[in-house]
Amino acid sequence: MKAVHITPTYFDNSSVIGGGERYPTELATWMAKDVDTTLVSFSDKRNSYQENKLKIEIYPVKHLIHGNKINPLSFKYLSSILAADVVHIHHIYTLVSDLGCLASFLLGKRVFVTDYGGGGSLVLNQKLPVFKCYKNAIAYSKFGLDFIPPELQKKAVLIKGGIDTDKFCPDATFGKENKILYVGRILPHKGINDLIDAFRILNSPDYKLKIVGRVYNQEFYNHLKNLAEGLSVEFIHNADDNQLLHEYRTARVTVLPSVHTDCYGNYSPIPELMGFTLLESQACGTPVICTDAGAMHEFIDDGRTGFVVKQNSGEAIAEALNNLVNLSPSQYAAYQTSCREWIAPLSWANVVQQHLAIYKSTK
Repeated sequence: MKAVHITPTYFDNSSVIGGGERYPTELATWMAKDVDTTLVSFSDKRNSYQENKLKIEIYPVKHLIHGNKINPLSFKYLSSILAADVVHIHHIYTLVSDLGCLASFLLGKRVFVTDYGGGGSLVLNQKLPVFKCYKNAIAYSKFGLDFIPPELQKKAVLIKGGIDTDKFCPDATFGKENKILYVGRILPHKGINDLIDAFRILNSPDYKLKIVGRVYNQEFYNHLKNLAEGLSVEFIHNADDNQLLHEYRTARVTVLPSVHTDCYGNYSPIPELMGFTLLESQACGTPVICTDAGAMHEFIDDGRTGFVVKQNSGEAIAEALNNLVNLSPSQYAAYQTSCREWIAPLSWANVVQQHLAIYKSTK
Protein backbone atom coordinates (compact mmCIF):
# COMPACT_ATOMS: atom_id res chain seq x y z
CA MET A 1 0.00 0.00 0.00
CA LYS A 2 1.13 3.54 -0.81
CA ALA A 3 -0.45 6.25 1.31
CA VAL A 4 -0.28 9.98 0.61
CA HIS A 5 -1.27 12.52 3.27
CA ILE A 6 -2.07 16.04 2.03
CA THR A 7 -2.13 18.88 4.54
CA PRO A 8 -2.88 22.31 3.06
CA THR A 9 -1.20 24.45 5.71
CA TYR A 10 1.37 26.85 4.30
CA PHE A 11 4.49 26.90 6.45
CA ASP A 12 6.79 29.84 7.08
CA ASN A 13 8.52 31.39 10.11
CA SER A 14 5.31 33.02 11.34
CA SER A 15 3.12 29.91 11.07
CA VAL A 16 0.94 29.05 14.03
CA ILE A 17 1.75 25.42 14.75
CA GLY A 18 -1.07 23.60 16.50
CA GLY A 19 -2.90 20.28 16.43
CA GLY A 20 -4.03 20.76 12.84
CA GLU A 21 -0.39 20.80 11.79
CA ARG A 22 1.01 18.29 14.26
CA TYR A 23 -1.61 15.57 13.84
CA PRO A 24 -1.13 14.81 10.11
CA THR A 25 2.64 15.03 10.51
CA GLU A 26 2.71 12.58 13.42
CA LEU A 27 0.20 10.24 11.77
CA ALA A 28 2.21 10.12 8.54
CA THR A 29 5.50 9.67 10.41
CA TRP A 30 4.22 6.65 12.31
CA MET A 31 2.38 5.22 9.31
CA ALA A 32 5.65 5.25 7.38
CA LYS A 33 6.96 2.60 9.77
CA ASP A 34 4.41 0.16 8.30
CA VAL A 35 3.63 1.24 4.73
CA ASP A 36 5.06 3.46 1.99
CA THR A 37 3.93 6.94 3.13
CA THR A 38 4.34 10.45 1.73
CA LEU A 39 3.40 13.72 3.42
CA VAL A 40 2.50 16.61 1.08
CA SER A 41 2.44 20.24 2.22
CA PHE A 42 3.23 23.75 0.99
CA SER A 43 5.71 26.61 1.40
CA ASP A 44 7.43 29.27 -0.71
CA LYS A 45 9.76 26.85 -2.52
CA ARG A 46 9.82 23.28 -3.79
CA ASN A 47 11.48 20.76 -1.52
CA SER A 48 11.67 17.00 -1.48
CA TYR A 49 13.35 15.00 1.27
CA GLN A 50 13.00 12.03 3.59
CA GLU A 51 12.92 11.81 7.40
CA ASN A 52 13.57 8.24 8.48
CA LYS A 53 11.00 6.30 6.41
CA LEU A 54 8.63 9.21 5.72
CA LYS A 55 8.85 10.90 2.32
CA ILE A 56 8.06 14.63 2.41
CA GLU A 57 7.07 16.67 -0.63
CA ILE A 58 6.75 20.44 -0.24
CA TYR A 59 5.18 22.33 -3.15
CA PRO A 60 5.69 26.03 -3.89
CA VAL A 61 2.83 28.50 -3.47
CA LYS A 62 2.85 31.97 -5.00
CA HIS A 63 -0.62 32.96 -3.84
CA LEU A 64 -2.63 32.38 -0.66
CA ILE A 65 -6.36 32.73 -1.32
CA HIS A 66 -7.47 35.88 0.50
CA GLY A 67 -4.17 35.72 2.39
CA ASN A 68 -5.24 32.59 4.30
CA LYS A 69 -2.28 30.30 5.12
CA ILE A 70 -4.60 27.33 5.34
CA ASN A 71 -5.87 27.89 1.78
CA PRO A 72 -2.93 27.98 -0.66
CA LEU A 73 -3.44 28.06 -4.42
CA SER A 74 -1.54 25.16 -5.98
CA PHE A 75 -1.96 22.52 -8.68
CA LYS A 76 1.49 20.94 -8.98
CA TYR A 77 0.96 18.87 -5.82
CA LEU A 78 -1.65 16.79 -7.66
CA SER A 79 1.18 14.83 -9.29
CA SER A 80 1.91 13.29 -5.88
CA ILE A 81 -1.40 11.44 -6.06
CA LEU A 82 -0.56 9.43 -9.17
CA ALA A 83 1.33 6.60 -7.48
CA ALA A 84 -0.89 6.46 -4.37
CA ASP A 85 -3.32 3.71 -3.41
CA VAL A 86 -4.81 5.76 -0.57
CA VAL A 87 -5.03 9.55 -0.26
CA HIS A 88 -5.76 11.00 3.16
CA ILE A 89 -6.64 14.70 3.08
CA HIS A 90 -6.37 16.86 6.18
CA HIS A 91 -8.87 19.75 6.45
CA ILE A 92 -12.22 19.76 4.67
CA TYR A 93 -12.75 23.38 3.69
CA THR A 94 -9.80 24.29 1.44
CA LEU A 95 -9.31 24.42 -2.31
CA VAL A 96 -6.31 22.08 -2.05
CA SER A 97 -8.50 19.55 -0.24
CA ASP A 98 -11.31 19.72 -2.78
CA LEU A 99 -8.99 19.46 -5.78
CA GLY A 100 -7.08 16.60 -4.15
CA CYS A 101 -10.29 14.72 -3.40
CA LEU A 102 -11.73 15.12 -6.90
CA ALA A 103 -8.47 14.21 -8.64
CA SER A 104 -7.98 11.16 -6.42
CA PHE A 105 -11.52 9.96 -7.03
CA LEU A 106 -11.23 10.37 -10.80
CA LEU A 107 -7.95 8.43 -10.71
CA GLY A 108 -9.62 5.57 -8.82
CA LYS A 109 -7.89 6.19 -5.50
CA ARG A 110 -9.48 5.64 -2.10
CA VAL A 111 -9.87 9.04 -0.46
CA PHE A 112 -10.30 9.88 3.24
CA VAL A 113 -10.50 13.14 5.14
CA THR A 114 -9.85 14.42 8.66
CA ASP A 115 -10.92 17.90 9.69
CA TYR A 116 -9.40 20.29 12.25
CA GLY A 117 -11.83 23.20 12.11
CA GLY A 118 -11.46 26.41 10.16
CA GLY A 119 -10.71 26.59 6.48
CA GLY A 120 -10.77 28.90 3.49
CA SER A 121 -13.30 31.25 1.99
CA LEU A 122 -12.93 29.80 -1.51
CA VAL A 123 -13.79 26.11 -1.86
CA LEU A 124 -15.41 23.86 -4.46
CA ASN A 125 -17.51 21.63 -2.19
CA GLN A 126 -20.35 24.16 -2.06
CA LYS A 127 -20.83 23.86 -5.83
CA LEU A 128 -19.58 20.37 -6.66
CA PRO A 129 -20.36 16.97 -5.04
CA VAL A 130 -16.90 16.68 -3.48
CA PHE A 131 -18.09 14.99 -0.28
CA LYS A 132 -19.50 12.04 -2.24
CA CYS A 133 -15.96 11.21 -3.34
CA TYR A 134 -14.66 10.53 0.17
CA LYS A 135 -14.80 6.92 1.39
CA ASN A 136 -14.82 8.00 5.04
CA ALA A 137 -14.31 11.00 7.25
CA ILE A 138 -12.05 10.09 10.17
CA ALA A 139 -12.42 12.12 13.37
CA TYR A 140 -10.21 11.85 16.45
CA SER A 141 -12.78 13.03 19.00
CA LYS A 142 -16.55 12.70 19.44
CA PHE A 143 -16.69 16.48 19.73
CA GLY A 144 -15.07 16.77 16.30
CA LEU A 145 -17.71 14.54 14.72
CA ASP A 146 -20.31 17.25 15.29
CA PHE A 147 -18.42 19.70 13.06
CA ILE A 148 -18.23 17.37 10.08
CA PRO A 149 -20.76 18.24 7.32
CA PRO A 150 -23.95 16.11 7.56
CA GLU A 151 -23.21 14.33 4.29
CA LEU A 152 -19.86 13.17 5.69
CA GLN A 153 -21.21 12.36 9.15
CA LYS A 154 -23.10 9.46 7.58
CA LYS A 155 -19.77 7.82 6.75
CA ALA A 156 -17.69 9.14 9.64
CA VAL A 157 -15.59 6.94 11.93
CA LEU A 158 -13.88 7.75 15.22
CA ILE A 159 -10.24 6.95 15.96
CA LYS A 160 -9.12 8.57 19.22
CA GLY A 161 -5.48 9.47 19.82
CA GLY A 162 -2.56 9.45 19.22
CA ILE A 163 0.52 9.94 21.32
CA ASP A 164 4.14 8.86 20.98
CA THR A 165 4.40 6.62 24.05
CA ASP A 166 8.00 5.73 23.19
CA LYS A 167 9.05 9.38 23.54
CA PHE A 168 6.59 10.53 26.19
CA CYS A 169 7.13 8.19 29.11
CA PRO A 170 8.16 8.40 32.77
CA ASP A 171 11.79 8.45 33.84
CA ALA A 172 12.40 7.24 37.39
CA THR A 173 15.66 9.19 37.61
CA PHE A 174 13.68 12.44 37.78
CA GLY A 175 11.75 13.25 40.91
CA LYS A 176 8.62 15.37 41.08
CA GLU A 177 9.03 19.08 41.75
CA ASN A 178 6.57 21.52 43.28
CA LYS A 179 5.68 22.71 39.81
CA ILE A 180 2.46 23.33 37.91
CA LEU A 181 2.87 23.22 34.14
CA TYR A 182 1.19 24.68 31.07
CA VAL A 183 2.35 23.70 27.58
CA GLY A 184 0.89 25.26 24.44
CA ARG A 185 0.65 28.34 22.28
CA ILE A 186 0.20 31.66 24.04
CA LEU A 187 -3.13 32.70 22.57
CA PRO A 188 -6.27 34.09 24.27
CA HIS A 189 -8.47 31.01 23.71
CA LYS A 190 -5.96 28.94 25.69
CA GLY A 191 -7.30 30.51 28.90
CA ILE A 192 -3.89 30.93 30.52
CA ASN A 193 -5.19 33.99 32.36
CA ASP A 194 -7.55 31.70 34.30
CA LEU A 195 -4.64 29.44 35.21
CA ILE A 196 -2.66 32.38 36.60
CA ASP A 197 -5.74 33.44 38.57
CA ALA A 198 -5.99 29.89 39.91
CA PHE A 199 -2.33 29.90 40.90
CA ARG A 200 -2.87 33.11 42.84
CA ILE A 201 -5.92 31.60 44.59
CA LEU A 202 -3.99 28.40 45.38
CA ASN A 203 -1.55 30.56 47.34
CA SER A 204 1.15 27.91 47.76
CA PRO A 205 4.46 29.78 48.07
CA ASP A 206 6.50 26.59 47.66
CA TYR A 207 5.01 25.98 44.19
CA LYS A 208 6.05 27.44 40.84
CA LEU A 209 3.91 27.84 37.69
CA LYS A 210 5.77 27.26 34.42
CA ILE A 211 4.17 28.44 31.17
CA VAL A 212 5.89 26.84 28.17
CA GLY A 213 5.00 28.03 24.68
CA ARG A 214 5.61 30.47 21.87
CA VAL A 215 3.94 33.86 21.88
CA TYR A 216 1.42 34.34 19.07
CA ASN A 217 -0.44 37.27 20.59
CA GLN A 218 1.71 40.00 22.15
CA GLU A 219 -1.21 41.85 23.74
CA PHE A 220 -2.35 38.70 25.54
CA TYR A 221 1.20 37.91 26.61
CA ASN A 222 1.58 41.38 28.13
CA HIS A 223 -1.72 40.83 29.95
CA LEU A 224 -0.44 37.53 31.35
CA LYS A 225 2.78 39.11 32.59
CA ASN A 226 0.77 41.76 34.41
CA LEU A 227 -1.43 39.08 36.00
CA ALA A 228 1.65 37.12 37.08
CA GLU A 229 3.37 40.05 38.78
CA GLY A 230 4.38 39.11 42.31
CA LEU A 231 3.81 35.39 41.69
CA SER A 232 6.32 32.60 41.09
CA VAL A 233 5.51 32.31 37.39
CA GLU A 234 8.11 31.55 34.72
CA PHE A 235 7.56 31.90 30.96
CA ILE A 236 9.63 29.66 28.65
CA HIS A 237 9.37 30.31 24.92
CA ASN A 238 12.08 28.20 23.29
CA ALA A 239 11.98 24.82 25.01
CA ASP A 240 13.47 22.02 22.92
CA ASP A 241 12.17 18.44 22.99
CA ASN A 242 14.48 17.39 25.82
CA GLN A 243 13.48 20.29 28.05
CA LEU A 244 9.79 19.72 27.31
CA LEU A 245 10.10 16.08 28.34
CA HIS A 246 11.88 17.12 31.51
CA GLU A 247 9.12 19.61 32.35
CA TYR A 248 6.40 16.97 31.87
CA ARG A 249 8.24 14.35 33.90
CA THR A 250 9.04 16.63 36.83
CA ALA A 251 5.74 18.55 37.03
CA ARG A 252 3.25 17.73 39.74
CA VAL A 253 0.34 18.50 37.41
CA THR A 254 -0.20 19.86 33.89
CA VAL A 255 -3.10 22.21 33.18
CA LEU A 256 -4.77 22.97 29.83
CA PRO A 257 -7.35 25.72 30.63
CA SER A 258 -8.72 26.44 27.11
CA VAL A 259 -12.02 28.29 26.70
CA HIS A 260 -14.70 28.91 24.11
CA THR A 261 -15.00 32.60 25.02
CA ASP A 262 -11.69 34.31 25.83
CA CYS A 263 -10.96 37.24 28.11
CA TYR A 264 -11.60 39.67 25.24
CA GLY A 265 -15.07 38.26 24.54
CA ASN A 266 -14.03 36.45 21.35
CA TYR A 267 -15.77 33.11 20.75
CA SER A 268 -14.03 30.02 19.37
CA PRO A 269 -16.34 27.10 18.48
CA ILE A 270 -13.44 24.64 18.42
CA PRO A 271 -10.83 25.62 21.04
CA GLU A 272 -9.52 22.04 21.32
CA LEU A 273 -10.30 19.02 19.15
CA MET A 274 -8.10 16.89 21.40
CA GLY A 275 -5.32 18.62 23.35
CA PHE A 276 -1.92 17.02 22.69
CA THR A 277 -0.65 18.47 25.98
CA LEU A 278 -3.04 16.28 27.95
CA LEU A 279 -1.88 13.10 26.23
CA GLU A 280 1.80 13.97 26.50
CA SER A 281 1.58 14.73 30.21
CA GLN A 282 -0.39 11.61 31.10
CA ALA A 283 2.00 9.49 29.03
CA CYS A 284 4.80 10.84 31.23
CA GLY A 285 2.85 9.82 34.32
CA THR A 286 1.81 13.35 35.26
CA PRO A 287 -1.86 13.99 36.12
CA VAL A 288 -3.74 16.71 34.25
CA ILE A 289 -6.47 19.30 34.68
CA CYS A 290 -8.52 20.60 31.77
CA THR A 291 -11.68 22.60 31.30
CA ASP A 292 -14.94 21.38 29.80
CA ALA A 293 -14.24 23.25 26.55
CA GLY A 294 -14.09 21.37 23.25
CA ALA A 295 -13.07 17.72 23.23
CA MET A 296 -10.60 17.76 26.12
CA HIS A 297 -12.84 15.91 28.56
CA GLU A 298 -12.74 12.88 26.23
CA PHE A 299 -9.01 12.47 26.86
CA ILE A 300 -9.02 12.48 30.67
CA ASP A 301 -10.32 9.80 32.99
CA ASP A 302 -11.94 12.30 35.34
CA GLY A 303 -11.04 11.56 38.96
CA ARG A 304 -8.41 8.93 38.04
CA THR A 305 -5.90 10.70 35.80
CA GLY A 306 -6.90 14.25 36.67
CA PHE A 307 -9.91 16.54 36.68
CA VAL A 308 -12.26 18.23 34.23
CA VAL A 309 -13.46 21.62 35.51
CA LYS A 310 -15.71 24.35 34.20
CA GLN A 311 -14.10 26.86 31.86
CA ASN A 312 -13.44 30.57 32.50
CA SER A 313 -13.01 29.88 36.22
CA GLY A 314 -9.81 30.38 38.15
CA GLU A 315 -11.66 29.16 41.24
CA ALA A 316 -12.53 25.82 39.61
CA ILE A 317 -8.95 25.26 38.47
CA ALA A 318 -7.62 26.23 41.91
CA GLU A 319 -9.89 23.67 43.60
CA ALA A 320 -8.63 20.90 41.30
CA LEU A 321 -5.03 21.98 41.84
CA ASN A 322 -5.56 21.91 45.59
CA ASN A 323 -6.84 18.33 45.33
CA LEU A 324 -3.79 17.13 43.41
CA VAL A 325 -1.04 18.96 45.29
CA ASN A 326 -2.34 17.66 48.63
CA LEU A 327 -2.50 13.99 47.72
CA SER A 328 -0.51 11.55 49.83
CA PRO A 329 2.44 9.82 48.09
CA SER A 330 0.44 6.61 47.64
CA GLN A 331 -2.61 8.45 46.31
CA TYR A 332 -0.48 10.39 43.85
CA ALA A 333 1.26 7.19 42.72
CA ALA A 334 -2.18 5.73 41.92
CA TYR A 335 -2.89 8.71 39.65
CA GLN A 336 0.43 8.18 37.90
CA THR A 337 -0.32 4.51 37.25
CA SER A 338 -3.79 5.36 35.96
CA CYS A 339 -2.31 7.94 33.58
CA ARG A 340 -0.11 5.38 31.86
CA GLU A 341 -2.87 2.77 31.67
CA TRP A 342 -5.34 5.32 30.24
CA ILE A 343 -2.94 6.48 27.53
CA ALA A 344 -1.75 3.07 26.28
CA PRO A 345 -4.66 2.49 23.82
CA LEU A 346 -4.11 5.98 22.33
CA SER A 347 -0.54 5.30 21.18
CA TRP A 348 0.34 6.18 17.59
CA ALA A 349 1.15 2.52 16.93
CA ASN A 350 -2.48 1.62 17.72
CA VAL A 351 -3.89 4.66 15.92
CA VAL A 352 -2.00 3.81 12.73
CA GLN A 353 -3.25 0.21 12.74
CA GLN A 354 -6.82 1.46 13.07
CA HIS A 355 -6.32 3.80 10.11
CA LEU A 356 -4.80 1.06 7.98
CA ALA A 357 -7.71 -1.24 8.82
CA ILE A 358 -10.16 1.39 7.57
CA TYR A 359 -8.13 2.03 4.43
CA LYS A 360 -8.13 -1.70 3.63
CA SER A 361 -11.78 -2.33 4.50
CA THR A 362 -13.07 0.13 1.89
CA LYS A 363 -11.54 -1.33 -1.26
